[in-house]
Amino acid sequence: MTSSSSRSRLHNPKPTRTGPGRVHFISLGCAKNLVDSERLIGAMGKCGAVMAPRPADADTIIINTCGFIQPAVDETEQEIARALRHGGKSVYVYGCAVNRFAGALKKKFPEVTGWFSIEKKNDLLRSLASDTEESNVRCLTTRGYAYLKIADGCSNRCSYCTIPAIKGPFRSVPSETIVREARELVRLGANELILIGQDTTRYGLDLYGKPMLPELLAALSRIKQVRWLRIMYAHPASINNAVIDAIANNPRICKYLDLPIQHISDRVLRSMNRGVTRRQIETLLTRLERIKNIALRTTVMTGYPGETDKEFEELHAFLSLGHFDYVGVFPYCRESGTQASRLCQVLNDVIQTRYRRLLRLQQKLLTAANKRRLHMTWPVLVHDRDGNYIGHAEFNAPDVDSRILCRSKKMAFGRFYQLKLTALKGTDLYGRASKGNKA
Repeated sequence: MTSSSSRSRLHNPKPTRTGPGRVHFISLGCAKNLVDSERLIGAMGKCGAVMAPRPADADTIIINTCGFIQPAVDETEQEIARALRHGGKSVYVYGCAVNRFAGALKKKFPEVTGWFSIEKKNDLLRSLASDTEESNVRCLTTRGYAYLKIADGCSNRCSYCTIPAIKGPFRSVPSETIVREARELVRLGANELILIGQDTTRYGLDLYGKPMLPELLAALSRIKQVRWLRIMYAHPASINNAVIDAIANNPRICKYLDLPIQHISDRVLRSMNRGVTRRQIETLLTRLERIKNIALRTTVMTGYPGETDKEFEELHAFLSLGHFDYVGVFPYCRESGTQASRLCQVLNDVIQTRYRRLLRLQQKLLTAANKRRLHMTWPVLVHDRDGNYIGHAEFNAPDVDSRILCRSKKMAFGRFYQLKLTALKGTDLYGRASKGNKA
């Protein structure tokens, strides 16, 4: 699943007479939602559901929603309307958008069979089959890699963000539970584990009284079948030297880090309640860039309330320095209930103009990063096919960064191959494989 409206491609055993029948599953939003979807699919498969690849073939349609920002809510509504148009099917709506906008959604779509907030996962499962409940069974929808959710919720209270209101405070998953799930994911074919959470570098603070991400990484790296560990959603305010040392010194940890900075202006960062300054970000980048061949990804926001032309130019100039290989760009969305929604807003035309400028810069930075890697040979994990085989290397994460494409006649999903990068087209890199080149 690589898009925000991903659908399960799984085919499970035939249903029992009391099972939920044929289910078409739609997972919207982020990788954290995808993990929840895979767990739901696993639980349904355990009670005999068959996953239908098309909604027309299903008895039941389930939508795991995103409600983070208004565009995500719009997508949720579009998917609900599309599901209801099939007629004669049970439609269940679950997840973040229900937590945030249940009243409005129920009023708009009274034909929906059932509505379930994040906390009501077992109620959703029991609605499908009376003997079904959440289990440790998970059905992977990715090949060769898997997302490993090490925490949920958030306590940072960024002024623009709805996550704490939707998902509650930051909660780490016990390390023994994570390691047990990692072993199961490896058994299911995952050679790369991608660590995710709202703030992964904060991991363990609530359970153990101190951040424990380095210790968790060490425990996961002892699972011999794990070749790559990748860290996403690392908050710049919570990265310590032990995390940096782990990335630098542990060969199983990808020399890659997702580091959302959101902005670089001190005034904007303070208003955002990011808990970090420009100087601290610059110091952190200096420390990280001492790691040989490290690739960095970030996300930034433009149009935050009160952002001046000067502050936008400061952000643009900082990104132009080329610290980051990958830059995700988002226009500010005014979200009800957030502190930022009560501030003086930037005109939408101004936001869109700034957004387009950052997108042009994003493409320039990405092209430069990709060119630096041309004519070099890299281990590539092949995970999909769309005419060409699709994979990713240590320096780029699946689903969010550049793809590596290969025209080879036969490659196996979930396997590593040595590919020489020979060309780039748009955001994609092309690699050439040679005989006997498995990495």
